[in-house]
Amino acid sequence: MPFFEHVPLAPPDPILGLTAAYFADPRENKVNLGVGYYKDEMLRTPIMQCVKQAERVLLESEPNKEYLPIDGHKTFIEKVAEMVFGQAFWKKELSRIAGFQTIGGTGALKIGGTFCKEEVDRPIFIPVPTWPNHRGVFTGCHLRIDSYPYYDLKTHKLAWDLFLDFLEKREEGSIIVLHASCHNPTGRDPSMEQWKTLAEVMRRKKLIPFFDCAYQGFGEGLEEDAQAVRLFAESGLEMFVAFSAAKNFSLYGERVGALFILAQTATTAEHITSRVKQMIRTNYSNPPRHGVAVVAHILSDASLHAQWKKELHHMRERINRMRKELAERLIQQSKTHDFQHLKSGLGMFCFTGLDEGQVERLRLEYGIHMPRDGRINVCGLNQNNIEYVVDSLLRVT
Repeated sequence: MPFFEHVPLAPPDPILGLTAAYFADPRENKVNLGVGYYKDEMLRTPIMQCVKQAERVLLESEPNKEYLPIDGHKTFIEKVAEMVFGQAFWKKELSRIAGFQTIGGTGALKIGGTFCKEEVDRPIFIPVPTWPNHRGVFTGCHLRIDSYPYYDLKTHKLAWDLFLDFLEKREEGSIIVLHASCHNPTGRDPSMEQWKTLAEVMRRKKLIPFFDCAYQGFGEGLEEDAQAVRLFAESGLEMFVAFSAAKNFSLYGERVGALFILAQTATTAEHITSRVKQMIRTNYSNPPRHGVAVVAHILSDASLHAQWKKELHHMRERINRMRKELAERLIQQSKTHDFQHLKSGLGMFCFTGLDEGQVERLRLEYGIHMPRDGRINVCGLNQNNIEYVVDSLLRVT
């Protein structure tokens, strides 16, 4: 008797499944606004020139392909910690930061979630809405998962009062997932004054922040996009930071990420390091070395570091330019729908405000693909398709 006949067919991933539907669409004027990648004006995901240069150096100089340590590439961990926490804090508090190279940002969430389950075992709360895989990853860690109000779909603003009221009612040790910048999928972040309020409330209520830092440099800048993490770290909170180099280094397929756990003391950080290394060892044993070596080399070489910042600046400019142009065209032309909120977001993603019926019409009638909640990636736009997209959006609204 077969052992596996009972296995059900799993539903397609809500985001990755969009790409398959897009490629299967035979229309020449089709548009993919659901993709989670940065795209240039030619709608390609380019390899950054600084990455190419670093790879050429590594090709000639890399001595071997031996295993990395369990916790990963030391230079990478130190350089990214400095980038996330700021040089001053990193130098002063290095001994309190337990850092680990992970298999992408998702791997950082998974390892961090596993640590939360085994060593904290408190409920974890994710924002509504959030990146869909947050729930899946933390479910896989067997954590108790709930959600909190973050975004008001009617006003297209933060559900600020509800958010604060939620935090005030949480029990000590509750884990709160926060997007460090460029909130996915809304593109709406708290202001610095609001971040200060959140840090004060979470410190007073003894809550544990878990930052997902996937887009540093895609919002306002490398320094600006790290301000929330730095504010919380300097306030004395114990916290988690899951970092991804996929977007800001355009290294999606290399799976380069990091997990940082900020403890109260150096001794505690040492204990945390020992436990997380055990978890990694029994999961994937050692992290991969190529992509992380590229990032470490770029961040260690003054010339390549400057070039990377310049390339990242151009990527951010394109994101902001396409968001602004989309918003302005829709605001000027729409007589029935308010698109003002599109102007004020940060990062690749934003909510259009379309409902599921309108999203389905766009797909069926116009070949424009996006998630059912109306979230779009503005990098799917360029000068060749933006007029068609705007006209199609106006037709369904």
